[in-house]
Amino acid sequence: MAVQTPAAPVAAHFVGGTMHVVASALSRVDGAPLWALSGPDVEDLIESVAAARAALDRIEVAAVREGLGRGLHTEHGYGAVDWVRWCQRAGGAAVAEPAHLSRISRVAGSADRPAAQAIWAQFRGGHLSLGKTDQLARFEQDVTPVAAAEEVEAVVAELVDSAIDGPAGTGLTPRDLAKAVRYAGALLKPERDVEAEHEALIRGRSLTKRPGPAGLAEYRLLADPDAAAIVDAAVAGLSAPVSGPDGEPDPRTPSRRRADALVDVIRRGVSSPGDGPRSTKAQVVATMTLDQLIDGLRGAGVTATGEVLSPAEVRRHACDAGIIPMVLGSRGEVLDVGAEVRLFTSAQRRALWHRDDGCTYPGCTIPPQWCDAHHVVWWSRGGATDLGNAALLCGRHHTLVHRRNLTATVTLTGVVWDLASAGHT
Repeated sequence: MAVQTPAAPVAAHFVGGTMHVVASALSRVDGAPLWALSGPDVEDLIESVAAARAALDRIEVAAVREGLGRGLHTEHGYGAVDWVRWCQRAGGAAVAEPAHLSRISRVAGSADRPAAQAIWAQFRGGHLSLGKTDQLARFEQDVTPVAAAEEVEAVVAELVDSAIDGPAGTGLTPRDLAKAVRYAGALLKPERDVEAEHEALIRGRSLTKRPGPAGLAEYRLLADPDAAAIVDAAVAGLSAPVSGPDGEPDPRTPSRRRADALVDVIRRGVSSPGDGPRSTKAQVVATMTLDQLIDGLRGAGVTATGEVLSPAEVRRHACDAGIIPMVLGSRGEVLDVGAEVRLFTSAQRRALWHRDDGCTYPGCTIPPQWCDAHHVVWWSRGGATDLGNAALLCGRHHTLVHRRNLTATVTLTGVVWDLASAGHT
């Protein structure tokens, strides 16, 4: 594989700049004590590694695209992924994980699809990571056969604009992009197709049990979006850490707390006639517009945990106390339900879950059910308990905001924090 050919200088031209960055980074850490680096040097090193990784991803995709276009994989009797793995093994280096090889092959295969050109352009320009590009390319490939070309192009362009990373900041996180992709798919596909997919998912529900290690039992649950939203909300509502009697931290791991919460939910259900006690955070809220809910227009409902429900599912659950339909106005705004009390009401928290969609501190990805409702102007300083003075914050950033006395601007659609006094973030 490492045979020198006249084309070697061309290959060196493609990778030279990136390899210079990699070599420079290696020279700083290979055998050198990292403790000798200053804080800014460590941060610069991390930034350099990220830039090199992104550049190498683009180079690898370009090379795989070229090889697939020439049919090199078929010459050796391989499929696309196995051919890439074979090429990597031939060099003697560690082979990338199968998930990475699959991503590389899918992204390379999307480059020549007309509806994916906006995705490809931003990836080549370094504004989309390999993972985000793969998410968008799979979405485009999925909806192109069932939706009008101009609709697909418009939605793909909007998703790309929301996902790209640049000097002004990062776009949607992979988690939020996955949610947006699921929602966009429900909008583009005919409702009968969406309903058919949901029915197929429901038929796939299963719960199996088998022996686990050390006398434990292992359960495997497969759940459709509707069921997953209910399970996630119920577990989240009861799995928060619980301090000990003297304030010591909860010794349980997150997975242990979730398991305990699930057992508690089931214990309550089988031991209590009628409705058992429930937490506000255990309620499932599905949002959609009034027209979609009443008139059956094409659309989708989105739960606080990111599951996408079809309009028919939301309408079926409209009278279910366990799933609350949140109807939005024409601009997507939620009506203020402020009250002259210190704590935010359940209705206000549901409105915040929809509006903020998680911790509002820049760059944080903690989902809404794990967040606190914070008074932007502190209640102790006379701040009102209403949505215009509220922001979702995870526990860590809630503490940081209070410690640094940070302020924010609250609008109908979100929260913008003033970090000028926070120093480096």
